Amino acid sequence: MKTPYKNEEFATGTYVEILIYDKGHGEEDFEVARKQLKELAAKFEIYEQGESELDKVNAQAGIAPVKVSKITFELVKALDKYAKTSDGYYNPTVGVMTHLWHIGFSDAQIPSEELIKATLDKVNIDDIVLDTKNQTVFLKKKGMVIEADGIGKGFIGEQLLKTLKARGVTTAVVNLGGHAYTIGKNPDRKDGAWEVGIANPTLGETQDSPLVGVLTSQHTSFNTTNYYGRYLKVGDKVYSHLFDTKTGYPIESDLLSVTMVGDTPYHDDAYSNALFNMGLEKGMKFVNKHDEFDAVFVTKDKKVYISEHIPGEFELLDKTFKVVKGVAKE
Repeated sequence: MKTPYKNEEFATGTYVEILIYDKGHGEEDFEVARKQLKELAAKFEIYEQGESELDKVNAQAGIAPVKVSKITFELVKALDKYAKTSDGYYNPTVGVMTHLWHIGFSDAQIPSEELIKATLDKVNIDDIVLDTKNQTVFLKKKGMVIEADGIGKGFIGEQLLKTLKARGVTTAVVNLGGHAYTIGKNPDRKDGAWEVGIANPTLGETQDSPLVGVLTSQHTSFNTTNYYGRYLKVGDKVYSHLFDTKTGYPIESDLLSVTMVGDTPYHDDAYSNALFNMGLEKGMKFVNKHDEFDAVFVTKDKKVYISEHIPGEFELLDKTFKVVKGVAKE
């Protein structure tokens, strides 16, 4: 269908939109997806009440391994894998820092230097111990906090796509807080490519923010890491929700956003974070070495850099920005 069935709600800590283009599908599929979202949140979300499986792992840090469900063990294996393959630029044990600063929440503040330093030895991917036989997760040091931020949306998106496919859906879009995952071909284009807007990632960005441009791609997974996704402003200083794990302070970057384009949601989600933390130069070198994914980098000085594998697929809409690397449509 040209006009899809549509479901919108707030779940797993973010805005979720599902579009289904197949006739005869709709509410029953949405109900199954809503149930799955609720179940996954109960396993992965970090709650003040300490209810999820990851909460229980964190509560037992430095004490004892925790047996988790098969899906949670699969998630933690992915967290561990991408932390190591990204040379630590993606780090799921950063939770102790994010909880200390609490950026994005009403009680966010700059902690004392003493408290910040106390987090440094609790952020170490080598302190994650996985026991495949017993399906347990153990964090070696007390006070460690593992979290799914930076891969969770992609992981949940992949589970939703599998469920929709199993129910016979052939064409759909799952959007989790700006991370878009697709099934099939775009019915609005003869070539079947998907068109994904890249928002102007400035302070105070909303769901309806103006676009820097539109990326057209045959890929199926689109993940954006944004400097201003959550932030703390103190005077004229803006602190991002992304952390430099070597210092305990929010990361300083030349980037506003990185949009990772590929075909494996949680893989691409993890690397969008890693590339952002690498910065423009290292990030561009990294992505150009990998044929399986592409990226669009937007810098603070309003420049757009496009990785070498997707020339000609980005259309610049906001002319206050400039494409300085990579071929773009005029």
